[in-house]
Amino acid sequence: MTNIARVTSIKVLGVTLTNSLSVAEHVQAVISSCVHTLYALRILRDHGMDDSDLQTVYRSVVTAKLTYASSAWWGFTSATDRQRLETSVVT
Repeated sequence: MTNIARVTSIKVLGVTLTNSLSVAEHVQAVISSCVHTLYALRILRDHGMDDSDLQTVYRSVVTAKLTYASSAWWGFTSATDRQRLETSVVT
């Protein structure tokens, strides 16, 4: 008989859900990814990239990361998750 390992979280179509239907891990991953992208944008700005080009990159990368499957996972966010998203990425 094959042993099936029990897990506490699973990634489905790029969205991490825990066994308690929390998306806190997913929110943390999205925030981390966006922070790395914002750092890269700062480097590009320091190297002379035009503001309109930076805004285009921001809209195409960060906005896409924040909104990917958000209609599926947003309902599982806690107030703390939403606050972390707003304060970490918007500022």
